[in-house]
Amino acid sequence: MEKKYLSSITSNEQIDVNKKVRYCLARWDDWGFCIDGVECFVWHFKCHTKIMLPYFHHYDYWITEVLKCVVSPSTHEYLCNVSLFFREERYCLICGPPYYKKWVKVKLYDYSRLVDAVTFCNGEKICTLFQEGKLGIIQMIPEITTSTCLSPLTFRAPTDVSALYRNRHLVSWQDQLFLVQRKVGSPSIFEVWEADFETKQFNRVFNLDGFIIFLSGQFSAATSSSLPQENNNVYFTQCNDHRILYAFHVGDQSLSTTKQFGICSSHNSFPLFARSGRAKIQHNTSTAEDKLKKRPSRIKSKPAPVDSNICIRLSLDLQSEISHYLISQEAYMSFRLVCKLWRSVAPPLRWKVVVDGDAAPSYDQDSMWLLSLNQKDGLCTFYNPFRNFNCYMSNNDLVGCEIRYAKDGWLLVSKGKSFFLLEPSPSQKQIIHLPQKRYDYLCDIMSFSASPTNSSGWVIFGIALLNVFQVRISYLRQGDERWTCITRDSEVPFLLSSSSPVYFGEEFCVIGQNGDVGVFGFKDGTPYWVIHKLFQQYSPRIYDACRLFLVQRQDQNVLHSVVVTPQHDVHVYELDFGSNIIVKLVKEVKNWLFFTSEASSVAVCGMNVNVDNAVFFPTFNTCNDYTYYSLKDVAFKVLKDNCTDKTHQKELLNRVWIRCELTGN
Repeated sequence: MEKKYLSSITSNEQIDVNKKVRYCLARWDDWGFCIDGVECFVWHFKCHTKIMLPYFHHYDYWITEVLKCVVSPSTHEYLCNVSLFFREERYCLICGPPYYKKWVKVKLYDYSRLVDAVTFCNGEKICTLFQEGKLGIIQMIPEITTSTCLSPLTFRAPTDVSALYRNRHLVSWQDQLFLVQRKVGSPSIFEVWEADFETKQFNRVFNLDGFIIFLSGQFSAATSSSLPQENNNVYFTQCNDHRILYAFHVGDQSLSTTKQFGICSSHNSFPLFARSGRAKIQHNTSTAEDKLKKRPSRIKSKPAPVDSNICIRLSLDLQSEISHYLISQEAYMSFRLVCKLWRSVAPPLRWKVVVDGDAAPSYDQDSMWLLSLNQKDGLCTFYNPFRNFNCYMSNNDLVGCEIRYAKDGWLLVSKGKSFFLLEPSPSQKQIIHLPQKRYDYLCDIMSFSASPTNSSGWVIFGIALLNVFQVRISYLRQGDERWTCITRDSEVPFLLSSSSPVYFGEEFCVIGQNGDVGVFGFKDGTPYWVIHKLFQQYSPRIYDACRLFLVQRQDQNVLHSVVVTPQHDVHVYELDFGSNIIVKLVKEVKNWLFFTSEASSVAVCGMNVNVDNAVFFPTFNTCNDYTYYSLKDVAFKVLKDNCTDKTHQKELLNRVWIRCELTGN
């Protein structure tokens, strides 16, 4: 019966999915779902099989209102199911084999806005995600009938109910289901979570284990990869711009652009990703590639004799390189105890924190460090760009935590609903536990006014974006027993950048994606929120794809904005909020160095290094050599003298700059 039916619908017709008024809305394997004028059909690209689907009125309405179309495998061999989900409707439409006679209407949650839907378990199920984090399952196999319905799940996705997200995607890989989400202004560009249906919870993922993810608009895909340069990456496009493909590395939380893949997309079809010079990558695949495991060699060799004079036989560079890989504090200290030479290439793990109150006339090359945190084991890595050197420190209090801000040697740290201030000193560790918040993910970006040791009235400030005209502000003043949360309207559209707020003149300043600056403060104890409209003052103009940072200079109490374009051009502006608002393009900052990152930015004057008039980011080239931007040369340069590779930079995200000085034994 089925063979006869298939033979009646098979033709030699050639379908051009790029034809005007023809839209290809989804694809699974070699099946695609198309709408062409007043008809819709599924099309097999290799076998030229066209199956007409039942007529449904208002196809033009479908084009604009379909949020997600899912094409999935069915129990009928070689055929597929089609599911349509709409932006505003509280139902979805499903049509499937063997005869594709009618659309089955499946009711979704009432008063819940759909975010995404994806097929998994080899087409057996479709999982749906809604605005407030609710999840639902539609059982597709063994058969779609009029009784097919949405079954609610008892656990929710780890999303902030009221916050604004750039995108949230459900992604299936084999029998696994993942949530990939990106908040507007969040320090971490992407969060990847895996659904555990046994424990009924989502677990944060830092290793994709052999597969990669692609995101573009409402489209998501996953495919296996064995290439080292591709592993553990989420590839994505920004907004509707398909010209630049970004790579977010889930493990080290870094962001870069890539030419490893090309994007094939037309105005009326979903994007297809292709490796350079190779076949296109299909999405919603369910076939896993076998992993080749190297077997350990059975050949046993005698251990090499130990040379007691190893310190002399090894070059100084090699000895220094060895110290970089001693990731435990015990191994690092043991390395330093071998001889005086090894103590010289591995500075001690003791330092004093440099704060503005010390007013040191100059800082040497050991004073600025880029701090990274491994959330799994609490290992802190302190990187010095001028020495190209790492120091390590373990802290069990930081396991599972995220560093939100750094200032005056103190860290603001969050772990779910819990927050605390911590001074990461190996000699004496100070922790101030703060009141818990009522909800997870309450703030996109945060900062505090001053360290607890330098101020008797410090304030912690956090902000989240609810919509383009509304923000949610959270603050905690010293002595408060609970957080205060308020909602404030913005008189102009305002989108947060990913840069942390700066405490400037007893106010917290937040820079937006278009260059406007929001200001939060207190007047006679009453909080206020205003926006300084600076967008029109910038020259050259700022566009959505730019990244912005705020930096404060302590000498003149001057605030600067640092703008990084997608082409890796860097512009520095001086901001004046006086009676006449002025945004001045700065060509040089003389002997100042700007150290910027998402979670902290600081300006340092008079450093005892061979670099000045420069902006430092957490950026590295393809050889993992540190790069910085020279305002004098108007270009990125490599700090390492003998390196010329300045292209294809990657930026480490969610890092903080901290000022410390290593001390002697």
